[in-house]
Amino acid sequence: MKKVYLTAVLMLFAFVSFSQNAQSPLEANAFEKKISQLDLTSSDVYKKFYNANREELKTLEGAKFIQIMKKNKKGLWDVSEFYADGFLKMEGTVKDVKSQVKEGKFRFYKKDGTIDYEGVYGDDTPDGEWRFYFRNGQLSAIESYENGTRTRQDYWNEDGSALIDTKAAEKLLPSYTGGQYQMNDFIKNNLRLPSDSSHGKVSGKVVVSFWVNEKGEVISPKIEESLGEVADNEVIRVVKSMPKWIPAKQHNRPYKQMYIMPVTFN
Repeated sequence: MKKVYLTAVLMLFAFVSFSQNAQSPLEANAFEKKISQLDLTSSDVYKKFYNANREELKTLEGAKFIQIMKKNKKGLWDVSEFYADGFLKMEGTVKDVKSQVKEGKFRFYKKDGTIDYEGVYGDDTPDGEWRFYFRNGQLSAIESYENGTRTRQDYWNEDGSALIDTKAAEKLLPSYTGGQYQMNDFIKNNLRLPSDSSHGKVSGKVVVSFWVNEKGEVISPKIEESLGEVADNEVIRVVKSMPKWIPAKQHNRPYKQMYIMPVTFN
């Protein structure tokens, strides 16, 4: 831990060296109590609140993130950001309060307080070594960057063994278990429309989007191109009934990604 020469409250803001120990969670009410000890009228300390869209708010109400910035001896700003429930989200250094261009070491955390990934920025661009972690704390990847371009990568499995099939470490889109043909068969075998003639004949295409989360679960289906309420509702029903997919991968870790799929009625 770096030694901080202000008040004990600044210890909570995690201006720390990049050790591998996860930060302890903070309570939101404790955060507010401690933040009141700071001299917020000082031009060297800023507190900001943001909603889910990164729009700045005036108060904690409705905020998803709380950000604290303090000017350091180099003229840069040490920044720590918290989830609204008190967990540490990010820590690092930015060039100025307004643009918040990242400069130097950064560390990012998951909502449970465990480390997510860490590395170095140069003028808001990844530059140098970056480390990514599984939820169990094991390294998933070490990647080297030069001015934002990845020049080297090494990958590991969750048990610590080296990943042999490195092509599997990066996967832009999720995929249906069994492949495209089995997905087509699933839709064909499960898609139904009422035989009631009052609905008339249905012919055309419905385009549906949905997310595949880190666990492979299909969530939040949404109609992008409609063919009418009956067909739309049937597509939503079938999508919700799909078995788990194989999630997309980034930095050798599963991650949530959107998938857009056309469904044709003849």
